[in-house]
Amino acid sequence: MTQYLITFGAHAMDHIPDEDMPYVAKDAHAVCQEAINAGVLVFAGGLLDEKASIVATDGTVTDGPDPEAIGGFTLIEVPSRQEALQWAARVAAACRCAQEVWQTGPDPEVGGMPGHESHGMTRYLISFGAHAMDHFPEEDMPAVSKAAHAKTRESISAGVFVCTGALQDEKATIVASDGTVTDGPAPEAIGGFSVIEVPSRGEALQWAAKQAAACRCAQEVWEFGADPELDTMFHVAAASST
Repeated sequence: MTQYLITFGAHAMDHIPDEDMPYVAKDAHAVCQEAINAGVLVFAGGLLDEKASIVATDGTVTDGPDPEAIGGFTLIEVPSRQEALQWAARVAAACRCAQEVWQTGPDPEVGGMPGHESHGMTRYLISFGAHAMDHFPEEDMPAVSKAAHAKTRESISAGVFVCTGALQDEKATIVASDGTVTDGPAPEAIGGFSVIEVPSRGEALQWAAKQAAACRCAQEVWEFGADPELDTMFHVAAASST
């Protein structure tokens, strides 16, 4: 099936009163549980409100921007874009803010690699911009793809891999909290991403350096906030499937 990335901006929830946040979290978790039960949820998480770390292709680390384009996201795997929009409408209603729906490109080689279960460590989003690879000659792309797949396989073997994807070069679809659907922007902030689960930010930066070298472009490293309730949902689902 096709994977879709459902995201909301870093400040999309700023209008929600603090006293309402427990109810928003409860509603969002209910949608996640529904998606898990339906067998479509790949991953979900919210970024911490702190600066990214930029890791260059030579491994140099510098401070990056505060989160703007993405505050949190949900990755689902469904048969059609229409079904993705239906799930996005549920997320938008639960989170009380509009969601952007992006289709990720198929990658059979990564899809054929073994999966990963959570070990309860901190999760980090490693991403690069939509135009970060525009400078590559077309003839170099097979070599870049091969190197990137090798690093993905390495992260799987090390037990830190959660998920990965690359956005299609097409506009997002915006789904409002009332279910209204409109055309969104073309991808800019993110062209591709990986989510890993490691003990420390230092180790996340080491993996990002490998990814930057493989993809020949700088990577942004963002830390996810802890969500024990969502982790429990995944553990229960994994246990019931064995």
